[in-house]
Amino acid sequence: MVIVIGSAHARPGLRDEMVRAAAEIVAATEHDDGCLMYSFAADVRDPDRIIGIEVWLDQAALDAHMQHDHTAAFMAIVPGLVDGEPELQIHHIDGPTTG
Repeated sequence: MVIVIGSAHARPGLRDEMVRAAAEIVAATEHDDGCLMYSFAADVRDPDRIIGIEVWLDQAALDAHMQHDHTAAFMAIVPGLVDGEPELQIHHIDGPTTG
């Protein structure tokens, strides 16, 4: 299993546009093969900080996601919406999980 956790601050005045872009990529991705979870949320202390959480069956599923047109479209839009550098963590988990 692969877990991807990312966050980025929306540029001043662009939070709503960033949320719209996130909602579009969620709708396009949530049924991709191997996608176990794909979600965005606002930080409760800083609503301009948007957090993404992805859970993939395996690296192959994540790699396939990165090749989709909807992912490329999102990745093309995001740099104009974020203030500073997004943060990204990728965790590979072997074996069974609970939850």
